[in-house]
Amino acid sequence: MRVTMQNLYTNNLNSLQNTTYDVARLNQMMSKGVSILAPSDDPIGVVRVMDNQRDLALVNQYVKNIDALSTSMGRSETYLSSMVETQHRMREISIATNSSNLSSEDRKAYASEMEELLKGLVDNINAQDESGNYLFSGNAVDKVPVVKDASGKYIYQGDASQRSVQTSSSSWTTANVTAEAVLFSNASQDILNQAMDYIAVLKDPSLSPTDAAFSTAAVAMQTTLNETLDSIGAAITDFGGKQNNLSLVKSSHEEMILFSKQVIGETQELDYAAATAEFNVKLTALKITQQTFVQISQLSLFNHM
Repeated sequence: MRVTMQNLYTNNLNSLQNTTYDVARLNQMMSKGVSILAPSDDPIGVVRVMDNQRDLALVNQYVKNIDALSTSMGRSETYLSSMVETQHRMREISIATNSSNLSSEDRKAYASEMEELLKGLVDNINAQDESGNYLFSGNAVDKVPVVKDASGKYIYQGDASQRSVQTSSSSWTTANVTAEAVLFSNASQDILNQAMDYIAVLKDPSLSPTDAAFSTAAVAMQTTLNETLDSIGAAITDFGGKQNNLSLVKSSHEEMILFSKQVIGETQELDYAAATAEFNVKLTALKITQQTFVQISQLSLFNHM
């Protein structure tokens, strides 16, 4: 077989290019710490990595949803708990004032305190999150939940919707409770208007606990308080149960995140020892190939004349 100068030159050039590519590829692998730079390196491994990266992105989003949901429910729980404390004090006042031992002035003083408690209760009901969304107005987050109408009565102007957040591939969690559900859905009058009515009775100097109208108002106030406290207590209990469940789901997601990262790492992680050894071999071969190429490129018939 005849070997021409052109053959020698071409073969050495190809060898030089291939070895240079191998060295550059190994160098890139070591700099990135991965063994797969292109799908052709390991088609099955690439599919495995892509599947786990997709799962990882989904689970990470679920964790973010859970964190945001947990924060939102925790904030709502705080305001609901404050409402409970306020109504406990309202109950104390309703019991204390239903006594003939108090003077009209004493009842007016209690009425003033009741007015402040009512304002605080309304403030809690109309609470907002850090984005300015109202917590207890359903999906109508831009509407103040409770306002007074033209007649001076408190009304709910949100909606009855409940927001749901996806926390896993197969589960959604209700994120909120409405003021309508905890304050305006009881059998008796809502606590806000009931409190206003009772304040008016306390301020009326012509009424005393011995009067039927006064006694009726006091009983109605305590009945409404009991019903509302039950409603709010149920909401707080519901949030607590959901928080516990979210904690368990989050722990499961975090374990899956670790597993997915482990699979991705094992699939594309570079064996630095093997890669370094191969890099050194390829680098030595490249130097030899370069030297050979230089010598061959300088050969001609005139060098031997």
